[in-house]
Amino acid sequence: MKRKELAHFQTQGGVSLDGEENLINNVTPIIEKLVKHLLALPEKASKPTILNLFKKCILSINNFHDEIETVERESILEIIYTLGEIVGVDPASEFAEEWRGDW
Repeated sequence: MKRKELAHFQTQGGVSLDGEENLINNVTPIIEKLVKHLLALPEKASKPTILNLFKKCILSINNFHDEIETVERESILEIIYTLGEIVGVDPASEFAEEWRGDW
C-alpha cells in the first residue's frame, strides 16, 4: 500500500465528484470514510482485507442507486479505481463491478 500517495490524495483535494449536488453530498462522506479506513490499515494489509473495505463502501453507495446517472457513475468509479490503484488493487480487474448495484 502506498500510504504517502493515499495521504496525499486525502490532503490534496481528496474526493471530488462530478454530478448532482445532493448525491455528491451523500456519497462523498462514504468515500472519505473509505480513505480513512485504508489509511488505518497496516502497511502490509492483505488484499482481501483491502477489498472488503471497498466492498463496504460500494454497498453503501448502492443505497443511492436511483440518483446515480452516467456522470456520477463515471466520477464515482474513477475515484474508486484510483484509490484501488494507490493501495495495490489492479483497476483492470474491475473489482467494483462485483458489488456495484444497478447504477
